[in-house]
Order: sequence, then C-alpha cells, then structure tokens
Amino acid sequence: MRKGASKTYAVRSATEADLPAIAGIYNWAVNQTFATIDSEPLSSEEVASWYAAHVKRNPLIVAEEDGEVIGWARLMPWKQRGFDIVEDLVYVDPVHQGRGIGRELLERLVEAARALGYRTVVASVAADNSSGLKLYQSLGFEVVGTLKDAAYKFDRWMDITLVQRRLSDA
Repeated sequence: MRKGASKTYAVRSATEADLPAIAGIYNWAVNQTFATIDSEPLSSEEVASWYAAHVKRNPLIVAEEDGEVIGWARLMPWKQRGFDIVEDLVYVDPVHQGRGIGRELLERLVEAARALGYRTVVASVAADNSSGLKLYQSLGFEVVGTLKDAAYKFDRWMDITLVQRRLSDA
C-alpha cells in the first residue's frame, strides 16, 4: 500500500459467485503478462472445476472493494502430490496493483498454509518478474533454483524461478 494511503478493501474467502471475476483477472494475466505461463484463457467451466476440486482443502481468497473482486489468491497441492507442500497463486487486477493487495493476500495464504499443517509453500515466478521476486523474498521466501527456457509465451522462451518458504523446522 502506498504510504499515507488507507486500506479500502477487505479480504475474505471466495465463493462461487466470485468465479467470473477471478477468471477475468487471471485471463487478463494470461493474455497480457508473464505472471503465468498459461497461454490460453480459462473457461468458466475450468474455473468452476478447479474450485470444486480444491476449495475444501486449499483456501481460495479474494480482495474485494466496493463489492468488486480486485484480487485473488489460492493454495493448491504442488504438482498434485502429497499434502506437505503447497503452491500459491496470487493475482491482482492491474488497476489495483501497487496498493499492497498482493502482499496481504500472500501473507494470508502463508498463515492459512501453516494453520492447515503444510510444511512448505512454493511458487513459480517468471525470472524477469523482479517485483514478484522481491515480494516473495520480502516475505521470507528463498530462491531455490531457476528452470531455463521453461515456458514459451509471446514468441519467446522464459526462465522460471522457484521460490519456497519453509513453515516449520521439524
């Protein structure tokens, strides 16, 4: 959040009614950014399917302002294996970026992961997404490796940096 700015949004659990807005924010990122390696927008059916498959075990939260979803974040099993490691996704409507919304959503996911007994949270970040990498590192995530030429999007290859945050020392 900008210095001197007051928080005007609330963070809450997502509902099925939020799915169109979630898809809209995500699909904007698919079509306009390297924030996701996906190159095809999600259909409403795909969004409903992942919501139904994962929301009971893995939180899906939204930031809402004036009745409008302006950001969202979720945990999901990392590579669909086991329950000790989860991957996070965080997306904010481009009009609302730079206000600390992504940071708060990520902080809430880390706390939710800890409360659910997960040991580690990971994320795959485009290596040239310096602001995303700085956000993760500022919240205690460490870079554990980079996959070279891991995804092809917008007519170029991109590297993906893997970050992780351990939630317990046990």
